[in-house]
Amino acid sequence: MIKTIAIGVWACVVALGSAYVAATRQSGTPVEIAMATPREMTLEGVEYRRPGAITVPMISDGRLRGYVVAKVVFTAAAQDLHDFPFDPQPFVIDEAFRRIYTDGKIEFDQMSKYNLDEITEGIKFNVNARLGMDLIHDVLIDELNYVDRESLRQPGPQTAAAH
Repeated sequence: MIKTIAIGVWACVVALGSAYVAATRQSGTPVEIAMATPREMTLEGVEYRRPGAITVPMISDGRLRGYVVAKVVFTAAAQDLHDFPFDPQPFVIDEAFRRIYTDGKIEFDQMSKYNLDEITEGIKFNVNARLGMDLIHDVLIDELNYVDRESLRQPGPQTAAAH
């Protein structure tokens, strides 16, 4: 039992040592691991924000047809987000909701392809216009689902037969 544990430890040491030697020979310099706090890492570049999902009712001909469930992700320079006086996330959510709700081209009961670039660029442009600066770099579609109203109906309670 002790021999098995010793062999396992020896194998781990050899594997780690060979990985270290291979990394230092390939780069020519010793490997250094930078220890940064999460705050320092996000302030150096682009930050991704993931607001919660939005549920947009789809209404046509005066009737509720279903719901679009969408998740968007937006990017911005981390330093700009840190310096901005308030969180831009509600503006992105609002603009995504408005874009999906009022865009007459989005009719999920008539499935076809949509220009997602046009939708995301419109969200980005309108949010930046409302904020008065180019804060948002990009808007990405994380999820876009359609739920038909009929599929939301739950069957009634089943009655148990008496024996």
